[in-house]
Amino acid sequence: MTDTATAKEVERVLTTSDLADENELDENEQHVAAWIKGMHDSEIARLTQAGAKAVPLKVKNMAIVREDAGVVLNRVEVDTRFSMDRIEQILVAEETTSVPRKPHFVYVNVLLLPKASTIALVMPYVYDTRVAGNTLTQWVFLNNNMERSHHVIG
Repeated sequence: MTDTATAKEVERVLTTSDLADENELDENEQHVAAWIKGMHDSEIARLTQAGAKAVPLKVKNMAIVREDAGVVLNRVEVDTRFSMDRIEQILVAEETTSVPRKPHFVYVNVLLLPKASTIALVMPYVYDTRVAGNTLTQWVFLNNNMERSHHVIG
């Protein structure tokens, strides 16, 4: 599949970068969701201005899950039918930003690079820094088809 065909497929199955239906959130959560959207939009603009093919990835839910063996998984529900098994590389930004109104939580940009493509899916991620053992190297994605995809960085 060519980069153009892959990009068109990704654009077709990905939705806009709104993070949540504001009607489901209380006032504080709405403020945080708007702040996350602003951070995400800024990263998309920065990458696009630098010449990258950046596609925003909408996140429906995110959580940290500790498995029985002590492995910490960063679980993300993404609002797309795109198969996350097609992700070949995950790049987690080194820079984090404290989330306003949420002590101990930080925001980080995550780039997901599909196989045989030059596009980057850009995903916002917020996590609790108090969770011991979270190295941001274990990722589980669930898409709208309920397909589960597990990725390990490194």
